[in-house]
Amino acid sequence: MMNRTKTFAILLLCSFSGLLFTSITHAEKTGILQGKITDIINVPSYTYAEVDTGNNKVWAAGPTTPLKVGDKISFSTGMPIKNYKSKAMDREFSLVYFVGEFLTGKETSPETNTELSTPHQQLKQQTNQPVAGINKIEGGNTIAEIHTQKNKLDGKTIRVRGQVTKYNAKIMGKNWLHIKDSSTAKDLTVTTKAKAAIGDVVVIEGKLELNKDYGYGYVYPVILEDASIIKQ
Repeated sequence: MMNRTKTFAILLLCSFSGLLFTSITHAEKTGILQGKITDIINVPSYTYAEVDTGNNKVWAAGPTTPLKVGDKISFSTGMPIKNYKSKAMDREFSLVYFVGEFLTGKETSPETNTELSTPHQQLKQQTNQPVAGINKIEGGNTIAEIHTQKNKLDGKTIRVRGQVTKYNAKIMGKNWLHIKDSSTAKDLTVTTKAKAAIGDVVVIEGKLELNKDYGYGYVYPVILEDASIIKQ
């Protein structure tokens, strides 16, 4: 009888773990989590929100936002950082999702959220094809050239034209964006102090670095650092 009880407990635990894994995996695939805020911490320039998704509680951090416990919010899962230590709070989080914004309102699911259905959000999700009409700037490089000639261009300041397809502000002291052009389906990651918006066509100038390691498991094979941005 005891063995049967233990066996049942193990099966129950495995089933629960499987459901939790499936839920988390689904959230990572859709790129959106939503739930009710259970705790809030405000520090200079940031709002940290603990969110109960219905399956587990997770932390998200974004620009200072007037939120309160009990609010329902949605946010992107595009920038998860494990074992993150906040110097401002002298506290370590096992996982924090850094976001460009918290989405609030009356939406009940990502599918019915009109804000997530705007052309900019749709553009953000187009990651497997080039962007038409974004041609090489004079004296610069295409994104395809940057990837194929990366060893030759390593450490050099380069110029590239592209359209912003992803944007996250104020993460580790920088704004992060991805750009695409007509030369390849690949994108290029850029860090900058300047601001941009999804859909902007920009000319970017910055230093190319290879295998940049930011810690927390984030290594970028190709990245343009501390770039300047000119909007077109």
